[in-house]
Amino acid sequence: MRKWRQEVEQALKRVFTENKGLKLTALVIALGLFTAVRAQEKQQQWVDVEVEFIAPDRSTGLTVTTSPLSTVRVQLRGRATVLKAIREAETNTVKMDLSGQTRPGLITFFFEPEMFSFEEVEIVEVKPTAVPVRVEKLVTRRLPVEVKTVGRLKEGTEWRSPPSVTPAWVRATGPASVIRSVTAVSTEEIGIDDLAEGPYREDVPLVPVEGLQFDEKRFTVRFEVVPRLLSRTFDSVPLEAPVVEGRQLRIRTDRVSAVLSGREEVVSRLAPESIVAGVTLTSEQLQRPGRHRVPVFLRGLPDGMDVKSVLPAEVDVDISISN
Repeated sequence: MRKWRQEVEQALKRVFTENKGLKLTALVIALGLFTAVRAQEKQQQWVDVEVEFIAPDRSTGLTVTTSPLSTVRVQLRGRATVLKAIREAETNTVKMDLSGQTRPGLITFFFEPEMFSFEEVEIVEVKPTAVPVRVEKLVTRRLPVEVKTVGRLKEGTEWRSPPSVTPAWVRATGPASVIRSVTAVSTEEIGIDDLAEGPYREDVPLVPVEGLQFDEKRFTVRFEVVPRLLSRTFDSVPLEAPVVEGRQLRIRTDRVSAVLSGREEVVSRLAPESIVAGVTLTSEQLQRPGRHRVPVFLRGLPDGMDVKSVLPAEVDVDISISN
């Protein structure tokens, strides 16, 4: 038994040690043949192909409103070396050519195998094979421009008049479906938080509308911030007669009603007792005793206060010579 084992070991040793160079050469040749055969075998793989979109000719007045594909997937069958070269290529592209489209409507675009530029491979499948495409007529229409503001004016202020924009209209061109859905366009937002009083001018663009092009790029917005005014009625304002040396004056009305307007914060804090009404007499009237019709005025008013009305606006004053 031991002898048999020794003979087996010696035989195995001779297999791996005798004629090493010849056996190594044979092994290399075998591996090379195996690799060559494998390289010639047909394999399948998927590759992504970029889609080059070609729109309808501008002279047709048409545009595509569906988003074109960016890529399609193609299953190829061919030798491994060819597939590897395709896979490592910087770009593989296919054209989605709609330049010959002359009528609007919903069409179906098919990706045919002959549209791809692959060589030495077979195209097994394309995903997607077909895509729906909506083609619309380009339409031009005048649209009003609206001013968009954000924020709030400072407390106690307001617009002198609503902000205006120049030009007030813009010509917009785009697909018919988009044009029909848009009734107006707006400027980009203008911040109005805590603006000081005074006139303003801002040059702003329009808010983009997908699918539309405008014939104007910049728009001028003008507005003015002014104090917020408050009108307030003061009833029973005392009417006092002036003191004139050598004359006695008697006013037949002792109280009037007044409507005042001014800055909101000033008018709202104005105390009624601080307002007094008086009359205006000319030197000629003072020289002529009797009854005279004279205008009424108010005194004790803060600066900037506007007297909207005084009722009665005129009163009768009796003038006599005092002893």
